[in-house]
Formats: sequence, C-alpha cells, structure tokens
Amino acid sequence: MALSTDVDVLSEVLGAFRLGAQVFKHDEYCGVWQVNTSGHHRATFHVLGSGACWLHLEGQEAPLPLRDGDVVVFPHDAWHVLSNGECLKGGAGVPVYTSDATTMLCGYFDFGVDGPNPVLQALPQMILLRREEIAETAALESLVRMIINEAASGRSGHQAVVDKLCDVLFVMILRIYIDSAPELQGLLAALSDPRLQRVLSAIHQQPGHPWRLESLAAEAGMSRTLFANTFRQRVGTTPLQYLAEWRMQVAAELLRDPHRSVAEIAGRVGYDTEAAFRRAYRRIKGVPPGAVRRGGVKQVVTEALSSIFK
Repeated sequence: MALSTDVDVLSEVLGAFRLGAQVFKHDEYCGVWQVNTSGHHRATFHVLGSGACWLHLEGQEAPLPLRDGDVVVFPHDAWHVLSNGECLKGGAGVPVYTSDATTMLCGYFDFGVDGPNPVLQALPQMILLRREEIAETAALESLVRMIINEAASGRSGHQAVVDKLCDVLFVMILRIYIDSAPELQGLLAALSDPRLQRVLSAIHQQPGHPWRLESLAAEAGMSRTLFANTFRQRVGTTPLQYLAEWRMQVAAELLRDPHRSVAEIAGRVGYDTEAAFRRAYRRIKGVPPGAVRRGGVKQVVTEALSSIFK
C-alpha cells in the first residue's frame, strides 16, 4: 500500500484535540505583589511584556528571575507564584518594594477534548524560554512582540487576535522544545524517530485500514518484536493501543456531525460492526458514542440559538 510520508502528525494531533489558547490576564504590577494562576488543571503560560519578577516553584528554595521578553509554560499546571520579590508574602523575610512596573500576560493552552493528551503528556513540568533564546528564532521573537503589543493596544478585537497568536505560540514553543531537549519522550520521541514517524503517518492517514502488528512493523522497516518494543519504549503504549485510541479520537470528531450515522463512523475508523465500535468507544472513552452524539447535537442547537438571539 502506497502512503505519503509527508503527513504532519503533530498538526493532526493538535487539530484533533482542538488546540486553543486564551489570555485571561494582562495587567501591570508595581509595589508589592504576587500572582498564583495554578490550580485550574490547564496548561498555563506567562509572557513578560516589561519589567522583571521572580518565579517561585514548589520544592525549589531559590526563585528564578524573569525579565521582559521571557516566556514560561507549565504544561501540567505545576504550582508556581510570580512576585516582585525573592520572598513571598506570608513567608520568611520581607518582600522588596519596587516602583518599577512589570507588565505580564497570563493565559492557558486549552484543548477541547477531555482525556489523556499525548502532546502534553510528552512535555516536562516547565518550559522556560529566555529572551535571548527567543531572539535566536526571528519568527518567534516577532510573534512574542506582536502578542505583547496587541494585548497592550486595547483595540477592538484585540482579545481574539491575541488568543489566535497564542495558538501559534504553543506550536512554536513545541518546535523549539523538540529541537533543543536533551531527551524526548512519548509522542514527541516517536516523531523524532523516522521509522516510528512513518508508522504514525500511516495510522493517521488511514485509521480505518485493517492494521495489524505485522503490517505496522513493515511500515517501520523493522521486525515485529523490535518494532513493538521500540514503539512501547518511545510512546509509552503499544502500537495497537495507540491505533485504537487514535481511531476513537477521529470518531469523536465525526460524532459531532449529526448527519453522520454511527454505523458510517464505525466503518470509517475500521470496525466491521456498529456493536463492536460501540464497545470499543465505551472502553476507551468511558462513555457510549450516543452520549457524544447527543452532546454534539445540543452544542449545534445552542450555537444556532445563540446566533439568533444574540
């Protein structure tokens, strides 16, 4: 079977999990202040527009200094506090008063799909990009400056523009992390291996194909045993489990379309019978496909009513 090798697996995964960013805070701070945005179970990020501050992390005695142009991401919502001083209010020592203003943009990278996210799972607790590192990539430096300027502009529609720009920010941060991390894990590790990348491309191109361990190993150009062991070691799951989970992710998106029958969707993702598909979907997603279908229809109706009565 001839398959294209230029499928952008990372883009497909981000699209299927409906990557979206939202900035929820853009303020100027001066004097004694501290901000804690953790605890919302989302991948939080901060962009310093001007000034400087200290980043306090759980389990780390000395805080990290941040300055204008720095970007920090917490993919797993790790506890953290940003403040004007090296000491937190209520802790040992006295925070230092400063008249220098610090502007900071806070937001989160959101995903419209519940459940395990293979991209976030492959990331560390924190990604910190210093201004000097960002300057090495002209496109990223321009993007960060655009985000800061647009957020400060207050112009009509600036919130929507900033949110869309932050979508791009997440992808560009991923690129830098993939290129610079000493060791990758999970999906990102698999994408760095040309053999496994061919397999992932094949799965993403044709999720409904009757793949078997032997045929996937053939795509990788590896023996069955070596392929199975390598895939599990890199991705953290078996090839067939990854295939099943990706099929259900594709199915979840298709179920949002009320014009598609469950039987049709079952066939699209490789199941001969609707009953087998329903069992697999419940086992992997934890809910029957009918629940997703009803939720999708409800959302369509709600959006339609909102457009009429806005």
